[in-house]
Amino acid sequence: MLVTIYINLYHSTSNNINNNDLFLEPNNISLCFKWQSIDQQQFKGNSCLPYNPTINSVVWTHDGTGIMKYIQWIVTRKLGNIRISRLNDECELIQENYFSTDSKNNRYVQIYILSLTMNFNNNSTCSTDLIRIIKFSMHKINQIYFKRQSIQATIIYQYLDKIRPIHNFTFNRNISFDPIIKKAKFVTDYLINYFQNKSNTKSIIINSEDMIHSNLNNSEKILTDFISLLGFNTLTQTFKNIVQYDCYQFIQDATWWDQSETGKYILLTLLNVKLETIDKSNDFYHLHGNHSFVKYVSDNRQCFNDGTFFQIQSETITKRTSTDKPERCPFKQFDCAFSDIYSFNDREQFYQSYVPNNYFNTNPIKCGFTVQTTLDRVRNRYAHNYKCQIIVMTCITNCYDNLPIIQDTVPPNTCFVALLDTKTIDAFKRHFPTGTQWDFIDLGDTDSLFRVPAKVTETVKMLGHRMFPMAKWLIWLDGKAFIININEILSLARTPIIGLHHHDFNLTSESEVNLTIARVILREQSNPAQLNITLEEIEIQRAEYIHDGFYSRLNAIGLPMFDIAIFIYRNNHPCSFRYLCGWHNEINYYSYRGQLSVYYSAERLNLSDYLGFIPRRFYHTLDHRTMC
Repeated sequence: MLVTIYINLYHSTSNNINNNDLFLEPNNISLCFKWQSIDQQQFKGNSCLPYNPTINSVVWTHDGTGIMKYIQWIVTRKLGNIRISRLNDECELIQENYFSTDSKNNRYVQIYILSLTMNFNNNSTCSTDLIRIIKFSMHKINQIYFKRQSIQATIIYQYLDKIRPIHNFTFNRNISFDPIIKKAKFVTDYLINYFQNKSNTKSIIINSEDMIHSNLNNSEKILTDFISLLGFNTLTQTFKNIVQYDCYQFIQDATWWDQSETGKYILLTLLNVKLETIDKSNDFYHLHGNHSFVKYVSDNRQCFNDGTFFQIQSETITKRTSTDKPERCPFKQFDCAFSDIYSFNDREQFYQSYVPNNYFNTNPIKCGFTVQTTLDRVRNRYAHNYKCQIIVMTCITNCYDNLPIIQDTVPPNTCFVALLDTKTIDAFKRHFPTGTQWDFIDLGDTDSLFRVPAKVTETVKMLGHRMFPMAKWLIWLDGKAFIININEILSLARTPIIGLHHHDFNLTSESEVNLTIARVILREQSNPAQLNITLEEIEIQRAEYIHDGFYSRLNAIGLPMFDIAIFIYRNNHPCSFRYLCGWHNEINYYSYRGQLSVYYSAERLNLSDYLGFIPRRFYHTLDHRTMC
């Protein structure tokens, strides 16, 4: 019988289990897995399943099943304690990690990662030890077998994650997946046989595919059900706020890099199977630039592991001060608070690697919005908007520009959002008395936000994914932008991030600095105090980039300069998230002039190949046109 409560719960009969074995006393059996007998492990104790109430539930799974994205979320958001134990083919422990998120609570979820090639048969010590522990716990705590329906996808994701550290995506044609898949099917069928026993009132099988939904409400419910099934508290307001904030990263459009269909497509690609009949309507199949699709999927899996859960306001420590010398936050208190970046160390935290044996980064990443502001009203308005799959956005302050010009019919489900300060929105309402296609959002007096009002524009440009989480494409247009045929631009895109090629083909990130200095002197000369701070920020940034070697590396690569008057990016790609957040942190910590740092986080994260250019026939850039 199959009972579906978003998660599939299997309870069926099996003729291969002796029900008398289920009622074993704890003092009659060993509930321990032994460590592998190698020198570095000889002094470690065994990993035992304690006969006491400290374990909420036990999860049995394999590499490549897709469970780790949920475990990373649990650990990052501190929803509960997790212990992960990895077993080899002989059911010996080879690695164990304990993620403690609540020092006041010693209860935890035990996760066993099993090999799909384990020595698993009726006579092996491995199967004897494993089944003994499974049977003993069947009536005491929830036991979950988390797997994929697709064995092929499980195997290919294991293979992909294994070869990623060596950066070798050249497929060895001598490798045959058939024996591995055959063995894996035997192991999973054997385990399913035990978990489907009709007397197992607390055993559950979850297929990874059943966790993925396109509907936000369904995604939120299945996450809540899963966390509850693990034995963690889902009734607090804190949890409800977290799941509402994060469930976007688990919907169908956001998990393409870990879905079984993607894995099966990769397997066919590696086997050189003709793919004419494969449905490749999803645009992520086309956005890998000059790299292979296999590498692009692998990169996004790594980007997710590196961290894509944004620091939220409830996690932000208040009343922080800068440790930099000289301290700069007194001159821009809101700027520092908005991204919780008070020091160079805060900025560097984004790029710090986690210990490989830890599986993933356990810290939320800094990406703005860490304090409540008027910008939150944008997300509040669009957070559950399914209609707007394409967001065309602009931000204009102090009447500095008119609305951008858009030529030709736009794709269906396109929405236009203009973020304006009160002065500008009043001017536009007078200029457009009958209204426009644009949704005007009043940000109030932007002088009360960042040190320089123009920084609002730069911030909004690269944080569209934070304000419009349900959109698929974010299209940023400066007020001076003139864009032609958005539909064709998106259909021709071959990278997840595209912008304009600067008209000066000789311009570099290094030579751009002096040009920027000249422009800000003209723009801010009426406010000498503000100008001095702006120039100081630019010089500090230039000095760090020279010290870091950024300019030298960029010049060696020969990357052409971006013009960010038009900037388009695909939402729900983990590597795009990380690039955009890193770029935002640069303009928040250093100069607000985004042109100076457009490549920095991309180059440092090895993602610069995923920035492409819009063909010249699709745009113009005009002069600024003041509206007041």
